[in-house]
Formats: sequence, C-alpha cells, structure tokens
Amino acid sequence: MLHDIPTPRTYLPASIQHPAMTTPDDPLLELLLPRLPAVPPTETSTPYLSRLTSLSLSALKSNEPASLNTTAHTLDLSLQSLASRNHKAIITSSSHLSTLSSSVSALSSSLSDLQAALPDLDKSLATFTNTYNRDTSTHLSLRAENHLLNTNLERILDILHLPSLLQSLISTNSYPAALDTLSHVRRLNSLYPNSPTIASVAADCNALQTTLTAHLLTTLRSPLKLPAAMKTIGFLRRVLGANSDERTIRGLFLVSRYQYLVSLLSALQPLSGLPEKYLKRWLEVFREQSFGIVGMYRSIFPGALSTPGNSTPQTGGSAVPVRPSHSRSSSSLSNLLTEEEPDGGPPPDPVVAFEEHLVGLLVEVLRRYLPLVEERGARESLLTQVLYASGSLGRLGGEFAGVLAGMKGVFQDEEEYVEVVKRQKVLASKLEAMGVGRGQ
Repeated sequence: MLHDIPTPRTYLPASIQHPAMTTPDDPLLELLLPRLPAVPPTETSTPYLSRLTSLSLSALKSNEPASLNTTAHTLDLSLQSLASRNHKAIITSSSHLSTLSSSVSALSSSLSDLQAALPDLDKSLATFTNTYNRDTSTHLSLRAENHLLNTNLERILDILHLPSLLQSLISTNSYPAALDTLSHVRRLNSLYPNSPTIASVAADCNALQTTLTAHLLTTLRSPLKLPAAMKTIGFLRRVLGANSDERTIRGLFLVSRYQYLVSLLSALQPLSGLPEKYLKRWLEVFREQSFGIVGMYRSIFPGALSTPGNSTPQTGGSAVPVRPSHSRSSSSLSNLLTEEEPDGGPPPDPVVAFEEHLVGLLVEVLRRYLPLVEERGARESLLTQVLYASGSLGRLGGEFAGVLAGMKGVFQDEEEYVEVVKRQKVLASKLEAMGVGRGQ
C-alpha cells in the first residue's frame, strides 16, 4: 500500500493546518526516509505525517495523490510567476550574496587599518589644536584674510579694471561716463587712503585724467558750436575740480579758440603772394571767427570777472588798448591772460587781454601786407573790412577802430584811414536815417 504513495517534496500543501506533533522516532517517518532525497524538517514533516495517519486507505489511494499533484502544480506556477517578476532582483541578490564574504573580509581589513591609524590621528589633532590657537596663531588670521579676499574678489577686480575702463571711455569720447568713473575713484581714494591697491588705481586714473583734459582741449581747438562748447567747458570744470579757478577755465577756452583761429588763418598762407586777395580773405575769417569766439565766451561765461576801470573795453571813441609787442604765439597769449595789473589790483577779465591780442594780430598783418597793395580803391575796400571787423567786436564791447589811426607803419598817411572812417560814418548815418523813416 505504501508503494503507491508518491514521494513527498520538501514543501507541504497549504491545507495542512493540524498542529498535532509527532515524535522524532515516528515509525512512519523512519519507513519513508530511505525513499526521500533528503531528511525533511521536523516542523513541516510532522504535521503532514500526522495527517496521513488519520486518513483511510481509500483516501490515501484516491484523493491524496491528486491533492499533492494539484498543490505541486500551483506552487510551480507561483515560483514561475515570482521568477518572472523579480528575476533582476533575484540575480542581483545572488550576485551580492556571492561577494558578501569578500566584502566582509575587506571591511574587516579596513577596520583593522582604521584602528591602527587612530593613534596617529589623535596625535595630529593634538598638534593642530596646539598650532592653530585663536589667541596666538597667525595662520587663522591669514586664512580669514584670504577668505575675505575670495569673498570680495569680483569687487576687487572691478576696482582694478577702472583704469582700463576709463581709458576706453576716453577713447570713445564718452566724457560723462569717464567723469563719473574719475569721481568714483576719487571717492574710493578718500574712503581708503591707506590701501595700496586703491592708491595704485588712483595714480593710474590721475595719469589718464591728463589724457582726458587733452581730449577736451582738442575739442575746444576744433570747429565748435555753442552747445558743444558749453558741454565741453562743463566737462573741463569737472575734470579740473578744485585744482583750478574760474579765471583758468576762461583762459583755457580763449587760448584753445585762439589756436583754432590761428590754424584757419595759417591755411590762407598759400595766398600770401597775392596781398590784396590774401588780406581780403584773412579779414573775412578774422571778423567771423573773432566775433564768434567772443560771442561764445560771453554766452558761456555770462558773469564777468571784476576788472579795473581802465582795462574795460568800450565802444565808440574809447578803444581797447593795444600792446603791439605781443607775438602771435599761443604761449604769449597765455602769459597775457594770466598777467596782473601793474598797480597790484585784481587781474582783468581774460577776454580783455584776448581782444588786445586779436588787435595786435590784426595790426601785425596790416603792417606787413597792406603797404603791398598800391591801388587806392583796393586799399579803401580792405580798410572798410577792417571797420566791419571793428564794428562786429564793438557789439560785444571790443571796438578797436580808434586805435588803428595811431599805429605807425599801417597806413601810408593818417588821412587815408580818416577818410575811410568818415565815409563809413556817413554811410552808417544814412542807413540809420532810412531805418527811422521806415519805422515812422
């Protein structure tokens, strides 16, 4: 009868729920052991054998084999499903399990090394504590300074790039931004007077300030309209700051515009072989530019400096005193603009000396070229242009017609110039009378 019972597996059906216990010396288990591939665990075999002994022979022959086959098939399907779902995890677990022993050995070796290194670590910690003391160590102070430097690295780089930025702004004629940069550097230098870095940056920017001043003066020596001239003077005031007074600014403007006038007059030099044509063109440029310079000066500097009474230019009979000894160079003009009164009083407005220099320049040209014009009509025409130039400056307080009569070497005789002046006055009276008649 027992030969028909199938060989049991190492697992039991899920329907076995009998808690009855069988002693290890169960005769049925001893009888089945030779037919089993391995000794089953007691906790699983004992309940199953207890159940077998409770069944009848017919149940053992008919129902038990089918139940075992069904249970075995169900378990096979469950194992297959489990293997299909979790095969990667199973393979990984198997791989880790295979390396577990070597990992444990490596961990044990590392722990041994750590244990051996602990005395050296303790010694190093003691040395570090003794060396880097907050009260006496300079290493921590140096580290704090380096940390502060690293934290403010971008700001420091911005400060170091200020000279190159200023140079770029000057080269592109971005004067407002360049002046703002200079003001920023001056403010930094006043806030940190003991910083070598700030001092170096300030020195470089001060050197570039000279370049900026040269650019502004070059602008004043070029063709210029009134709005641009006013802006340039404003920039120049900001550049010079407290290093210069109002008189210096005015003198720089007049000297720069005088250099521009001289450059225009020098361009007429190829016509010097034709005295009449040269003088005619020279007087036209002189009249236009002298009136433009003085008019621009009056607009930019409306408040006149205090001047002695004998130095103020007047219109009509009183004329600007002339100093013929002054040359045409801008350096002599600079000296003239800065010299003081002989009696020790306050210096006159620079425009007075400038107008005197213009008259001296005109007298020098007339002495040189007017005697070369022999035709009387041409000479009278040129003298009329001189009177026009005097009238233009006279509208701004710089008439000089009355001074030319006493200049030696300009006219062939004084009567020639007097006749031209009389004729001009008669013409002016007629024009004035015509204007009054039309007004009525």
